[in-house]
Amino acid sequence: MLIDFGWTADGAAWADARGGMQGRVRLGPRGLVQLLQARLGLTRPGAEQAVRIAQYMELLRDHLGTNEEFWPSRSFAVDPWSTSAQLLRWRDAAVEAGWRPAAAEGELPARLASVRALERSLSVGVGGTLAPAAADDLAEVIALLEEEAAGWPLGIEEIVLQEAAAELPGMWPRLLAALAAAGVHCVDAVQQLSDAPALQVVEALDEWSAADAAARFLAAGGEQPVTVLASTDTDVLDRALHRRGLPAIGHVRPSRDRAHHQVLGLFLDVATAPVDVHQLAALLDLRVLPGADGDAEPVGLVPAAARRRLLQALGREPGIGGPAWRQALTELEADGLEKPLAAAREIDRLVSAPLAVDGLRPRDVSQRLDWLVERLRAVARGEGELLASLAQVQVLQRVLGMLDPEVPLARRTLQQIIDSCGGSGPSPRAVREVSDWSVTTRPAQLPAGGGMVLWWGPSADDAPRTMRWDRAEVAALQAAGGRVLDAAKVAALQVDADLAGLRRADTVVVVLPGPRCEETPGPSGLLAHLEAVSGRSRLAPEQLVEGDRWHLAGRSLPVTVPAAQQPAPPQELVRRLRPASHLLPERLSFTQVSSLLACPRHWALEYALGIRPAEVAVLPTGARMIGTLLHAVVETLVQERFDPGLGGAALDVPAPQEIEATFDALVPQLASELDLPGRRAERTEVREHAVRSLRELFTGTARAGLRITGTETDFAVPWTLPLAGGEHTVQFRGSRDVDAVDADGRATVLDLKWSRSRTRYGDLFDTGEAIQLASYAWSLGQDDPGSPPADVGYFLLRSGEFVSADPALDPHRRSPMDLAESWRRMEAAVTEVLDEIAAGTVRAGCRELLDGAGLGPDASWDRRSRATSKARQAAREAGGLLVENHCAGSEHAQLCGLTGDWR
Repeated sequence: MLIDFGWTADGAAWADARGGMQGRVRLGPRGLVQLLQARLGLTRPGAEQAVRIAQYMELLRDHLGTNEEFWPSRSFAVDPWSTSAQLLRWRDAAVEAGWRPAAAEGELPARLASVRALERSLSVGVGGTLAPAAADDLAEVIALLEEEAAGWPLGIEEIVLQEAAAELPGMWPRLLAALAAAGVHCVDAVQQLSDAPALQVVEALDEWSAADAAARFLAAGGEQPVTVLASTDTDVLDRALHRRGLPAIGHVRPSRDRAHHQVLGLFLDVATAPVDVHQLAALLDLRVLPGADGDAEPVGLVPAAARRRLLQALGREPGIGGPAWRQALTELEADGLEKPLAAAREIDRLVSAPLAVDGLRPRDVSQRLDWLVERLRAVARGEGELLASLAQVQVLQRVLGMLDPEVPLARRTLQQIIDSCGGSGPSPRAVREVSDWSVTTRPAQLPAGGGMVLWWGPSADDAPRTMRWDRAEVAALQAAGGRVLDAAKVAALQVDADLAGLRRADTVVVVLPGPRCEETPGPSGLLAHLEAVSGRSRLAPEQLVEGDRWHLAGRSLPVTVPAAQQPAPPQELVRRLRPASHLLPERLSFTQVSSLLACPRHWALEYALGIRPAEVAVLPTGARMIGTLLHAVVETLVQERFDPGLGGAALDVPAPQEIEATFDALVPQLASELDLPGRRAERTEVREHAVRSLRELFTGTARAGLRITGTETDFAVPWTLPLAGGEHTVQFRGSRDVDAVDADGRATVLDLKWSRSRTRYGDLFDTGEAIQLASYAWSLGQDDPGSPPADVGYFLLRSGEFVSADPALDPHRRSPMDLAESWRRMEAAVTEVLDEIAAGTVRAGCRELLDGAGLGPDASWDRRSRATSKARQAAREAGGLLVENHCAGSEHAQLCGLTGDWR
């Protein structure tokens, strides 16, 4: 075997060996050691770095138990994992330098003394207390070669050294000397000095412009072979290449942020208190594999049946353990599906008894992972990314099994362990495609055949990084047999190799992408050297265009400038279809009615056609969540006071402590996110509002002589609409927030609202446009046709105020609503819109209002508000009704041009 050995050659293609000769391979330090391990019978299973750190952390913990004055003790108390990882890096670097820690004598600097103290208490090996590292492999190979070199047939004839043996750091000169003693011919490579290559540098202001320049260069073609030197990610460049029908380069650096590395962290987040309901929804909705064919639903971590049931439960009650959650589990049991039920029960166990954040004991954490391992193994189907997730979980379990099961881990430490176990994962776009050019990522590994190089994204990241020792440490290492080169000399090994690789090229075309991820990369020292020699100035992308041709480094392409286009919002405000009586609803609620009147297109998309966002995207939060919570607090307080003998709740006012206790009991079920860290101030504010306003609710109703007879009272009554095509009956459904009766038996309906506005609902009441109240009164009248019309009103939960015509509730002396007229106006408006839909016309009500006022989609909120007020007034004077739309905040707003930059 003939070997070309270079200090920077690890990862290089074997075909790039000197002269391109067959039978000759190109190896770097790690590759040569692995080859020798195989020839000497020293191969063994590799150990994950996370396992080695865990081993070292336990050794360090044991040592601290007998030596409290140990130098790293203070750091270990604050951050045990990082401290252990750093000490282990120092230990491996010292061993690689040729130092034998256990044999060192005398006084040592603090870092080396700490390493020596730990080294004397461990044994290195597959079955030892510390798994070996690459440095230990190198030391073992050298020891065996020096002991029995003549007896081992290595099968290596010659090693050509790109760097002289004396220039290499640590034990490498010893290794090469031992190989020479074993009969391997080690010679220095003949360095062929060449002139500096021709240089062209294109500097763009952004990555997209740079990608276009580089893609054009590759698309132009030429006679000289091209090598792409990708010093940074080519993700954007790959997209530019694909737009031109060219193959991607596929160099996208590994990252810990890849999707399959998020499974474990997300799972443990859900298993740790307090449970974040949004994280739980994300876990339930997590899809880990595509479907078996193009039309199949993607495979989720949680089986589809359990995912749907549990997400629907969270949509009704954004918390854990409530009636909706328990009902979902009951329904899964009734379905009789084994795997979905088992998964749902496991998720329920995770969130019902989460791990305390200050009690993350390794054994408990590991036990929580058993189901995740089984599920990943069941659905992996040989997929590499999912197998990486499985391997990460299994490594974590192995690490946790090495730690003291009763010593709790800090949340930060557990996350550090997770990150270490997962390593970095490849991007799904890191896929090389067959191309006419070769690709490398390091200048030193450019092929020896010269040609043209396209250098994408050189930066200061190209600079080598070396372990630094101070003078005292260097002296101590060398006194004990180590060999430490000056850091500059070690860095020069890489710099010289990189420059040699670049100088082998005939032409180097450099493309600088500018800022990436809002950060400007530092200048490249290698590029600065080439520019100093060439004296060429940098070019901007626009300088490459002359007339109708684009030129760069002898390559050229024709250029056409497309006509300018001005994007505009959708203009078609009315969709005219064939008669669509099939879209007429069978059921309506007030929410549907409101959407239907405000914007028929929105209603048709969401309700008639069922185009809605996924459950995970509309999990209740913010004002909607808080309103639901306070509704439930009111319902619970009324139920506790309900007296069947009185026919309703007693006319007393709950104490503040009772309201607080009810609030606290319902938060985990209906607003669990308020219990998350960082939400204490918001939770306290909502709690204080609840106490003040709910005491006013019960005080006001008692003062007015109103006995609450029901809360969240469901109703479902038939509603016959006189449509043009004939009468159409729908089921009008909903629930009334608060039902009450006075001493004379007259009914009152109160609607509870959590709103920042103190005027909106008063305005709706005073103008007779509070159609929700009218619909509630109508539903009561259908249940008891002979009863007098009910009184209606709002109660504002945030401010603790009533909006009502009853002066005992509201001191503003409002006139009673004409409920019959309000209901008539609403029924007429609904009938008109449904007639249009049945005839095949669907209007975009949100845009109609703006266009009627001469406003564009980008009009300010004040102008929209004034336009809405004028339109409401006009509709009112004409005996009609206009319901204000809120489409701009909906998921369908882009279809009407209400969101997006159309300028």
